[in-house]
Amino acid sequence: MQTNLDFVSLQVVDINKSAIFYTDVMGFKKGDSPNQHAVVFETEAGSIFAIRTPLIDLSHVELKGAGISLWFKVANADKLYNKLIEKEVTILKPIQDGPFGRFFVLKDPDGYAITIHGES
Repeated sequence: MQTNLDFVSLQVVDINKSAIFYTDVMGFKKGDSPNQHAVVFETEAGSIFAIRTPLIDLSHVELKGAGISLWFKVANADKLYNKLIEKEVTILKPIQDGPFGRFFVLKDPDGYAITIHGES
């Protein structure tokens, strides 16, 4: 049996604020969303990344996504890193060399740790 990652969704407190972060700040492109409670983003790999309104009460969750490592590949990690520094995005781990090229970890508006990797 072969398996492939098909869909990843983050539950967010303010879907509009998070959608602006992922599109205007991160540069993601919105895709078609059949769910009115979600925003889906296009990916080149065929898997789906989305944000959605919460299915649980997130006000009691102290560390969202603890134990999960979510990585996004970009063409130029250094370029995006510098853009995010200028936009004052919280960086949890500065850019450095890693097993998959250059990488860094940022904090999204809900506190999820997002790893970005790619070439320099």
